[in-house]
Amino acid sequence: MISATIKYLKKHKRGILITLGVSGGIYFLGKYAKWKLIEFQEKTEQERRAKENIRRRFQQRQIDCAFTVASHLPSIAEILLKRFDVESILDNLQKAKNATPNNSPGASIVLVNEPNTTPSSSVILVDKPVDIDNGKIIEANTEINDENNVERSENRRSDSSGSSGQDSDSHSPVSGSHSTYVSANHSPTDKKIKLELLNEVKYKSFIRSIAAIYLETFLTLIITIQLNLLGRYNYLYSITSLTERDREQVIQINPPTGSILNPDIEKKYLTFIWWFLNVGYEQVVERIRIAVETHLSTVSLKQELSYKDFVWLLSEIRSRIERTEDGRPYEFLNVLIPEDQADELKVLDQGGGGELDHNVDPKLRRLLDETKDFLHGQDFTAVLSSCVSSSFSLMQQDLHTHFVSDEPTERKVTLSKLLPAMKQEAHIILSSVHNKFLDAIKDCKELQALCAVIYSSFDDI
Repeated sequence: MISATIKYLKKHKRGILITLGVSGGIYFLGKYAKWKLIEFQEKTEQERRAKENIRRRFQQRQIDCAFTVASHLPSIAEILLKRFDVESILDNLQKAKNATPNNSPGASIVLVNEPNTTPSSSVILVDKPVDIDNGKIIEANTEINDENNVERSENRRSDSSGSSGQDSDSHSPVSGSHSTYVSANHSPTDKKIKLELLNEVKYKSFIRSIAAIYLETFLTLIITIQLNLLGRYNYLYSITSLTERDREQVIQINPPTGSILNPDIEKKYLTFIWWFLNVGYEQVVERIRIAVETHLSTVSLKQELSYKDFVWLLSEIRSRIERTEDGRPYEFLNVLIPEDQADELKVLDQGGGGELDHNVDPKLRRLLDETKDFLHGQDFTAVLSSCVSSSFSLMQQDLHTHFVSDEPTERKVTLSKLLPAMKQEAHIILSSVHNKFLDAIKDCKELQALCAVIYSSFDDI
């Protein structure tokens, strides 16, 4: 039996060796394939966890941005509502109306002091009072003549202002300070002064609501860029704590050996929001004031507007704000971040409350330069335009109810009837609770794309 087996093996030696070789090869190939499959699955799972981690961090960062913006909105609201205080003008008129009997043949002149943020010198006469009733501005027993009548009474205004000691040199109907006279007399000059007051309400109502949109948008953009830049560096620093093998499997990047960030750098970088809240916003408000006064100066309070006319008026104001005279996009870079080193040191000095050193070291410089890179160019312009458009659409929807009637077609309304709603719109835009305008801005697709680009820009690091 044994000898027969030996003879068989010798006879079929070549075949047996080939069979064993093939079988062994298949076995080891299977083992290798299984090992590679397991390795691939582990790598895929690690990459999935890494992507989930960065996605979760990214989403949390956007939530942080929204909360940070909401925490700064009261500051913007305080600035605008104090500077363009429409309510105090209307309150003073109402008080004067209540204090002076309508049938009084000739009441004495009462001086009402206005704060420095109120418009240029004006004489407010309330023998035929201006009142707000059911959302409408009404002139009791007073007919407002058009602006041509106002111009014809300019000489009489100068005489009246001179005799009452008023300053009439202001160049803007919504700047400077004044003391307000309330009288029970009435004359052509009185009508002209009342029209000036309502024009003042007109300009201020539009300026502050439009400014609220732009300032909220700019605030969202600069905070979003800052926090996403910091979020990217924090994420990169977190993965440097892994082993070299783990880093290669998690994400294919070459992170720095040490973080660019430290608590002092982060604090100094975030302090630069002070520039927009205390300096930069002025440039925005001034452009809005010029645009509003330019386009509303030709629209009288009694002029009837359709909804289409109202939307067109807002679009013209937007165009004047966002574009230069030659039609190019206006650069808002210096609005959001200082451009020269002297202003940067000013931010660290005044914004830091004296607690920060006045040194723009290379790490901080790198963050500031990256921020400026994202603020330059067509991408930022497109994001700004899209965010502002979303907010203007909401404001137009809020005002659309005033143009709705029982008839199939929309009705026309006078500009004066839109002023109470326009005045109130600023409070809605700058609300820090359930703010639909802020939600529309942060949910803008272009802004989300910019955030993703900022957070995932690993190549240049």
